[in-house]
Amino acid sequence: MRMVVKMKGFDSTTYSVNDFLEWHERKQLVLSPKFQRRSVWKDVAKSFLIDSILRGKPLPKIFIRQLTDIKTRTTIREVVDGQQRLRTILDYINDGFKVKKVHNQEHGEKYFSQLDEDAQSRVLTYKFSVDTLIGVEDGEIMDIFARLNTYTTPLNKQELINAEFYGYFKQSIYNVSYKYNKFWIDNKIFSEYQTMRMNEVELTADLFIACIDGIQNRKRVKVYYKKYDEQFDLREDLEDAFDDTISLITRLFGETLRKSAFRKPALFYSLFLALYNLKNNILKLPVSIPIELNEKTESKIKSCLDRIEELLEAKELSREQLEFVTSISRATSDNDSRTTRTKYIINQLNKAFSDL
Repeated sequence: MRMVVKMKGFDSTTYSVNDFLEWHERKQLVLSPKFQRRSVWKDVAKSFLIDSILRGKPLPKIFIRQLTDIKTRTTIREVVDGQQRLRTILDYINDGFKVKKVHNQEHGEKYFSQLDEDAQSRVLTYKFSVDTLIGVEDGEIMDIFARLNTYTTPLNKQELINAEFYGYFKQSIYNVSYKYNKFWIDNKIFSEYQTMRMNEVELTADLFIACIDGIQNRKRVKVYYKKYDEQFDLREDLEDAFDDTISLITRLFGETLRKSAFRKPALFYSLFLALYNLKNNILKLPVSIPIELNEKTESKIKSCLDRIEELLEAKELSREQLEFVTSISRATSDNDSRTTRTKYIINQLNKAFSDL
């Protein structure tokens, strides 16, 4: 009869990928214990994980249960949480798939065996933070995870999208939104906590979508993550145009944006699209009068925006002005409100430059 020593407790340490590889080859690693989920990752998810390792980015902690067989003097390690990560890594090391170029231009479309020695070493020596549960029973493991999940904040809509998609559209959105992290926070468009919950990513995606197909309801954002997951030919042009528009906003407002009503996400959305529309016409929006951006014209744009902002404090408004002001406070993310706000700003800019 087999005797297994079960010492209750846990230990926190780090183990390299090579440690897990050695345990696997010695048949001392169990990747499918009865309490582990059996979900299968898509290739894009696997590619994104390996890219994170190649770049030395931190990954979530792994939990294993350690049991020692006294008769055979062997230690078995059951993966309690992290089996898909470890399966993916072992599969990659055995040339089971290639990293995609959308995730890593340098090492994309290469098997592990085709990587240079430095890259291979980065994979094998990558360290995971590991909690080892020593001799813990199944029931106690379930209790541990119930307690951990008690303190987990439910994922919002954008965080759920983040967990589902890994392709070109997501990478483009994330690169741009993270690039302007300081811009969002310094101008008080979003707080640090809001950026942690990916609010700026959601806004960036909304702006990209409007630039592609015109103003859309926020509920359609997932459609575009799916549509452009495998291929996104507009990526470079949109990223460049986004940079140009943020640069223009920065020149117009300087440090005053953080005190302006235009810093509010709903109004910033329409401001961005109205200024983007100066050089790149957006579907179903008025065509902007062509102007050359220089110190004089940018000063005129800012004066026009200042007059628009003054409407928010005005007591007497025309019907058109009232519709604009109302669209800022009611159902700010639906199609009609977004369109009303953006059209008004574009039309006011056109009036300001109609005499040129």
